[in-house]
Amino acid sequence: MDTVGKNKKKIQEYIKNQLQQDQIADQLSLKEFVDPFTGSKETKA
Repeated sequence: MDTVGKNKKKIQEYIKNQLQQDQIADQLSLKEFVDPFTGSKETKA
């Protein structure tokens, strides 16, 4: 039984999933604050 191809595919899926989770975490950690007086946005991480 050849497991090389299966392991490679599993590793690729794992890395892809990790990258997606990292992007989601980055989006959640980036907060936008809007100044209620001027309406201008200030991004703060």
